[in-house]
Amino acid sequence: MAEVWLEVGGVHLEGVTWDDVAGRLRFVDIPKGRVFADADWFHLPAPVTAVHMTTDPATLLIADGDGMALTSGGMITERLAAPLANRTDIRMNDGGVDPAGRYLAGSMAYAFTTGAAELYRLDADRSLHTVLTDVTCSNGIDWSPDGTRCYYVDTPTKKIDVFDYDVTTGALTDRRTFADTSDLSGMPDGLTVDADGGVWVAFWGGGRVVRFWNGKPDVIIELPVTQVTSCAFGGPGLDVLYISTSTEGLSPDQLRDQPTAGAIFRAEPGHRGRPANRFVI
Repeated sequence: MAEVWLEVGGVHLEGVTWDDVAGRLRFVDIPKGRVFADADWFHLPAPVTAVHMTTDPATLLIADGDGMALTSGGMITERLAAPLANRTDIRMNDGGVDPAGRYLAGSMAYAFTTGAAELYRLDADRSLHTVLTDVTCSNGIDWSPDGTRCYYVDTPTKKIDVFDYDVTTGALTDRRTFADTSDLSGMPDGLTVDADGGVWVAFWGGGRVVRFWNGKPDVIIELPVTQVTSCAFGGPGLDVLYISTSTEGLSPDQLRDQPTAGAIFRAEPGHRGRPANRFVI
């Protein structure tokens, strides 16, 4: 069972990632536009859907309503890409930095429109490439320890897919199902890959994080809230699993029964993570 680590009054917390240089947990509250480092935070124009570190410790990479940008000193300092500019029906969602320092991040329609979203790749030269189309809700993405496989979630499919990954070019090939989660409660959301190659997935509506090994559930961490959004290993030994949660979609009765919804949880599952990749700037 996971325990509450940090209460921040979150509405929809997402995208936990451990900053090993600062020794802090970074995450966002999407509809409030808040970007956190532990309990400290600053506001950006909402929505802010993901945050990641860069090769400059003073600069962060975010995904937001328009696309991707750099932020420093509590403000956006450079717009890197804006594929969704002036779109009111769709926004960016989750993302991840690959082993070479590229950024892969996807979108989702507010109406959850089937096939309306895409997955993008932002290279260090600031060029933007569409790498997947016909996506509905682009969510968790991470790489195997050797970088040759990329795990990916399009939430409504209830599947965790895996691609062969070319670290040299950033190409995704040979998409196939790594795990079908149709028999599990909830839908797959954010994910992280541990140092051994186990794939940890947060289950929206399922109240748990599940580790998959060879495509099968291996470890289950239960939470006292249903809307579980993302997970990442952190702490000095990278042996603490931090888990973000949300209040979205909960009725007044459910909110009363889940007083810790919208908090960050932690667990020590006996596995270790890897240092987070940093976007090259």
